[in-house]
Amino acid sequence: MDVSVGYAFSAYLEEDGGSAPLGAYLSVAGARGPAGLELDLAYHRDTFEDIALNTFTAQAGPRFRLGEGRARPFLHVLGGLRYDTVEGKSNTSFGGMAGGGVDIKTGDRVSVRLGADFQIFFDEGENLKTLRLNVGFTF
Repeated sequence: MDVSVGYAFSAYLEEDGGSAPLGAYLSVAGARGPAGLELDLAYHRDTFEDIALNTFTAQAGPRFRLGEGRARPFLHVLGGLRYDTVEGKSNTSFGGMAGGGVDIKTGDRVSVRLGADFQIFFDEGENLKTLRLNVGFTF
């Protein structure tokens, strides 16, 4: 089993979308063989003046390893929920993400993870699109 935790940056791909520079992720995946299931949890916070948008995502799906060795690339396609809160109001939307990355071994049981994902969530007729970049440690 792989557990990865680290920093996540989210850029909104809508016109005048901005970014959420404060974020974190936790990923847990079965690591037996080239394919396995992954659970990805993330948090992002974006502030504008005195207003804060807090976004939580929970997604699951298949992850595919593309090699072994010191650098271990992977791809994943996940689906799940996005939960937003702003000024005491909340909203939940459904969607998913596709992307990948590489785990670079730095020791027997520790790797540095670099990753990028395209996310899209469907919210009352709107498509919320983001690019998530992450860096962290995999154990």
